[in-house]
Amino acid sequence: MNSTQNNKMAMYMATNNVFKTFNTELSTIPALADSISEFDNLLSKIDATHQVQMSYSSANSKLKLKEEAEMIQATIQVAAAIYVYAHSNNMPDLKSKVMVTPSKLKGMTDKKLKTACMNIYELAITLVDKLGDYGVTAEAVENLKKEIDDFAALIASPRGEIVTRSQATAELKELFEQADDLLKNKIDKLMVMLEMAQPKVYNTYLAARIIVDLKAGKPHDEEVTVED
Repeated sequence: MNSTQNNKMAMYMATNNVFKTFNTELSTIPALADSISEFDNLLSKIDATHQVQMSYSSANSKLKLKEEAEMIQATIQVAAAIYVYAHSNNMPDLKSKVMVTPSKLKGMTDKKLKTACMNIYELAITLVDKLGDYGVTAEAVENLKKEIDDFAALIASPRGEIVTRSQATAELKELFEQADDLLKNKIDKLMVMLEMAQPKVYNTYLAARIIVDLKAGKPHDEEVTVED
């Protein structure tokens, strides 16, 4: 949700609380009771859609950090073995190709990081028979490839995530429009029926329908009022 939607949602919740508090009084008008029930269902849909919007970003971010850390660790271990091998055999060109550090790798973009790790892997494949004495086995090299593949699969998924979040964002906009329409064109109008008979209910509803700027702690410039 954006800030405007957050403020509006606070108003929705306050308004819905009025409906629950004065359920008996409001139930005397069937059309009003039906509209209130519809409004309550809309709030449930808004909440569920917001959860979808939020969950994808959080879950993917945590998993990405985990896979990135594991890939970098595997890359550094293999690179270190190749570096010592190259140093021991007076191979400066090879040594320069594996001069990587965790901080250097972490500072790369996802695409460059994947490429850097793949370069180390490809070098390791050609040297795997010579790296055993330096602490790197064929299994370790294959593990590096697995970590790279896992990371590659993960960074390829955000496009689908963005689409899903975009869908949720678009659906939220539509749900808010439906809720506004329901309040303005049905509930606000029907609440007028209670202005004289149930002034406490009516006035409490009016107070709840004011959109408050949550950051400033005061009513929004465009206050919502019930009109005849």
